[in-house]
Amino acid sequence: MKTAKTHRNKRKKSDIHSLYPQDHRFDRQAFEADPENYVFTKEDIAYGNAMELERYEMETPMTPSEKRALRRWVASGHSVMEPPPSRYACVHCKTPPPGFLEVYRTDRELDAATKGMSKGEKIRYLQEYTGLPIGSDEERRSREENALLHKETPDKAKETIQKLRRELCYTWMFLMEEGLFQDAEEFVKSRMDEPTPFEDEW
Repeated sequence: MKTAKTHRNKRKKSDIHSLYPQDHRFDRQAFEADPENYVFTKEDIAYGNAMELERYEMETPMTPSEKRALRRWVASGHSVMEPPPSRYACVHCKTPPPGFLEVYRTDRELDAATKGMSKGEKIRYLQEYTGLPIGSDEERRSREENALLHKETPDKAKETIQKLRRELCYTWMFLMEEGLFQDAEEFVKSRMDEPTPFEDEW
């Protein structure tokens, strides 16, 4: 009779480097020559997401089930910092926006906390959870308008956001390889309170 241990041993282990073609080589020279107009291939994106995942796993404690869920998310073509859909709208109303793991954990926390509650009880609990009072009609309309705005965000804008995320990922990879990541991180932290360029124009 096969034991549960035997089945576990036979289970195929997930390998981060299997998430992109083994013969893939990112054209760093072309990217550095003209990063603004560089067109990322599907393989580039998979490679970048995998490298980001590898670093994230090294730095972030998580349970085996969380790691499996995160790897499935990345394998489906997403970044670890890209939030998945949530059953709770309030989860996405954070600054900075939450990544996959934060949304994944928060969903399960709220599932457990609201289990067995009536619809009204859940609404009150979530309002307390987010620190929001029972909203007025004007506040409710504002939330609905914001939700509609996110839903109607043009695909072109979403593509631009994705492109910027990829550029940041590859910039990080370049800094790591050149031994400059710590210096860059300290530079950013020392200027976190400074205004963003063109901030006043938005």
